[in-house]
Amino acid sequence: MKKPKKINFFEIGKKVISNEIDALKSVSSGISKNEFNDVCNFLSKTKGNLIFLGIGKSGKVSEKISATLSSLGKPSFYINAAEASHGDLGAITKKDSLIIFSYSGETEELVDLIPNLKQKKVNICSVTGNKNSTIALSSVSHISLNLEKEADMLNLAPTSSTTAMMMIGDAISVAITNYEGFKRSDFGANHPGGSLGKSFIKVKEIMIKEKDLPFIDGNISIIDAMEKISKKGFGLGLIKIHGFVKGIFTDGDLRRMINNRIDLTSTPIKEVMTKNFKFVNDVDLVLDVSRIMEDKKIYSLIVKNSDKKITGLIRMHEILSAKII
Repeated sequence: MKKPKKINFFEIGKKVISNEIDALKSVSSGISKNEFNDVCNFLSKTKGNLIFLGIGKSGKVSEKISATLSSLGKPSFYINAAEASHGDLGAITKKDSLIIFSYSGETEELVDLIPNLKQKKVNICSVTGNKNSTIALSSVSHISLNLEKEADMLNLAPTSSTTAMMMIGDAISVAITNYEGFKRSDFGANHPGGSLGKSFIKVKEIMIKEKDLPFIDGNISIIDAMEKISKKGFGLGLIKIHGFVKGIFTDGDLRRMINNRIDLTSTPIKEVMTKNFKFVNDVDLVLDVSRIMEDKKIYSLIVKNSDKKITGLIRMHEILSAKII
């Protein structure tokens, strides 16, 4: 019986990766500055949506780039060319910009739609491997990919070409959203779900509000103050003197008073309160605040706004309940 031929999968895989890296380097060094800038200027001036039209493997790339743009605050969606010819073309208006990724530039399903798109007065920009292709010549702006071959041994499977298109698409997405001043906070607003979204939650979104906090007259005794603090159940009270918060008192402070044999019934709370207490701002990210808590071993922090007014309290309890860490 003939033994099966041994295949070194690892070496083949490494060769494919090496081929794709070489392809990306080739595209990066060969890309035209004018072509790239023209496409970015074209897309950044679009008043409507950025619509990606595609099919096959290039269509999958288009779908991903469209999703990236939307996540970066640039309204975008993807239409499959086969669906476009059966009614979805109606979703495209002349205010929109159309982006086509097609390595050959001659994909039949895409080329067949060009007359209809021209009739609707929709401007097209494209990324292809052939600047003289039908799609490239039908575009108001175009990027050419300088690519020698695919990464597979037969030079057939869309590998290096789709990787290169993905890279160009990412470069376009980041370039135009940077130009438009996209911020970290914008990214968080577009990602409310999952761990990524939760990492952008601000303190004011989950803190205990000021109206629910126990404010204590600084002249009452420790024991009376603790009764008021216990009723709220936050493990902390804010001590007021002449109407202003001058300190805080916590369960931990009480334990220290007991250990030091302080008279809880006669000693005013203002004499033992913590005057220099740490606070955070209501616009701070909860994730950053949790790191402060862990570093300082403080699990309750007073919250202030930009005017230094106390607006609430945030505890590790709220952070854990929100499943931010």
